[in-house]
Amino acid sequence: MMFLRAFRRMAVATTLMSLASLAPLAQAADGDLDGNRYLQERYYAADISASRAFLEAIVKRGQWTDTKNRLTIVDVRDATEYRHGHPEGSPHVPYPRVFQACQPNPANASDPLTRTEDGGTCLYGAVPGSAVTSSDEQLFRTFEALFPDKNARLALLCRTGSRSARAANVLTRPEKYLGQAYAGRGYKRAYNIWEGFVGQPLAPIHVFTGRVMGPADDVATVALDGGATAFGFKAYALDLNNDGVLNTKDSDGWRYHQGLPFDTRMQHRLVSPIAAPYYWRP
Repeated sequence: MMFLRAFRRMAVATTLMSLASLAPLAQAADGDLDGNRYLQERYYAADISASRAFLEAIVKRGQWTDTKNRLTIVDVRDATEYRHGHPEGSPHVPYPRVFQACQPNPANASDPLTRTEDGGTCLYGAVPGSAVTSSDEQLFRTFEALFPDKNARLALLCRTGSRSARAANVLTRPEKYLGQAYAGRGYKRAYNIWEGFVGQPLAPIHVFTGRVMGPADDVATVALDGGATAFGFKAYALDLNNDGVLNTKDSDGWRYHQGLPFDTRMQHRLVSPIAAPYYWRP
C-alpha cells in the first residue's frame, strides 16, 4: 500500500515535471534537445561517453592511419580541478570559471582540506567574489590559436557535462554567442563528453514501471537553462562502490564509477596561460 501511495505521488510529480518543462523546451526550437543531460541546446556535433573518448583519444593515440580523424580531449574545468586530475595529454582551456577560492573549515581554520578530492567543489562554500572567469570570446579565440583546423575532432570535458556542453555550443555556433563577425568560423566536429570527469549520481529505475525511484513526497525544484524551473522527484542516491558512504565517488563520470585512468602531471605544453597564476593556490 505504501508503495502504491508513493507511486501515485511519483506519477503526479512526473506529470508536473512534464508540464512545467514544455514551455522552456519549446523556446529552444533552433537547437536540438536530445543530447546532454542538462537539456541545453545542442549545436555541437554529438554527445559521446567518457569511455569512448578515452578509447579514441588515449588508447588509440599514435595509431590513427588518418590523423584527420584523431580525437583530442580538451579539459575546460578550472585550474584546481585540472591540477587534481585530468585525462592524460588533455590540453587545459578553462571555461567559464578559471579559479575560485574556498572558505576555510569554520571549525578548524588550519584544516588544509577545503575541497572535494577532485578539486571541483568547496566543502565550506566559495569565498564571495573570488571567482576568476573566462569569456565566450576568450574561449573561442584560445581554441582558434590551439586548433586552427575547424575540422579537428575535439571532445570537451568538464566536471559533470554542463560547462563542456555550453563551450561546445560556443565553438560550433560562435555567431549566436559572439555576433555575426564570427559567422562561418565554427568548428564542425566538437563533441561533449556526456558524463564529465566526476559525473552525477546514477538514478535507480523501478523494474516494472520504468520510473525513477525516490523518497515519497521528496519533490525537488530543477533549474532549467534560461532561468525556468520544473519539478520532479529527487532520485535516491546509490552507494555504487558499497563503502557505506554516499558521495562523489558514487558518481557516473570518468574518475569514479567508470574508473578511467587520469594524470596529475602538469605538462607545460598542456596547461593554460590564463590559469597559470592559480594552479597551485589552495
